[in-house]
Amino acid sequence: MMGTVLLMAIALAESTASVSVAVPEPQWRGLVVVLVPPIGDDVTRNALARITGELAAAPFKTVTAPIDPDADVMAQVETAGAEQSATAAFALVRDRDPGSGRVTIWVSNRVSGTTTMQKMQVEGGDVDRAAARLAVETVELVRASLAGLWPSPPPVETVEKQPPPRPPRLRLAVAIGQVRDFADAPAFWSPQIAATFGNPARLGVRLSASGLGPGASVSTGMGSAHLDRGMVTLGLVHSFRAEQVVQPMLGLGAGIHYLSAHGSAPSSSVPSSSLPAYDLGAFSALGTVSAGVAVALGPRVAIVVEGDLLVMTPTTAIEIVDTKVAKIHNPSLFTHAGLLASF
Repeated sequence: MMGTVLLMAIALAESTASVSVAVPEPQWRGLVVVLVPPIGDDVTRNALARITGELAAAPFKTVTAPIDPDADVMAQVETAGAEQSATAAFALVRDRDPGSGRVTIWVSNRVSGTTTMQKMQVEGGDVDRAAARLAVETVELVRASLAGLWPSPPPVETVEKQPPPRPPRLRLAVAIGQVRDFADAPAFWSPQIAATFGNPARLGVRLSASGLGPGASVSTGMGSAHLDRGMVTLGLVHSFRAEQVVQPMLGLGAGIHYLSAHGSAPSSSVPSSSLPAYDLGAFSALGTVSAGVAVALGPRVAIVVEGDLLVMTPTTAIEIVDTKVAKIHNPSLFTHAGLLASF
């Protein structure tokens, strides 16, 4: 019984070993005959190896056959592979003159019945470089001859590159802040609107206007006054690190400052004919130096905080019945914060 089992195991092993795994051959595009001269130099041998590899990758099946350089080379190339029904044949033949470095490339397309010949000069020295150049020229000639059979390169997907976004040219800021003097003038709350024209990464021209706030009131025993301030400036501003989240900025400007006073005296203290109600206004030339920072909330919106140092001439004093109740001194500080939008 044991012998029978052993014989069956040996038979099964032999049958398994006799089964070979069939490797499918590639789908050849055709057969190319490579004609090799009897005596080859290093450059020609290196070039033939490169060309054969390119043909195999195409894929073309290749076979080699000898060629007689002393006989009619063209006839040999055209008749090569007739019995194998070859698709094409090619040969590399060096000139027989020892001092000549010229090589003749012959390619025959047996399907279309055309034969192409090209001569090229092969430089000495670096064998690999000379062989690579000879192989490239030969493969290009074979590719042109077998244009209908040679595989086309895969299409290159072109991704349309979007042009970079246009930098904003207009920035609008809406803010509110307080104007405070370093003397006895009252503080003023004032809204501001500013428009800047130009590239944020370079100098921009800024037009700003502030005013129309609640104003401030001053009074004495002889009367009272309500004060309002307004400013219009035109200047230059530069933002730094415009592509970052935190963007410092510096600016210079010049313009006009306006101070108005509206008031009257109590009728119980001074006759109305002596101190009537008044409405006065004064203009001054204004210069500003500003510094601030913008914090980007998105590509087009930011929070901006800024401080402006104000210097004006002439300064203005407010008096009620010879009593000075307020004077606009130099310098003044206008601190404001708000939103900045870019377009």
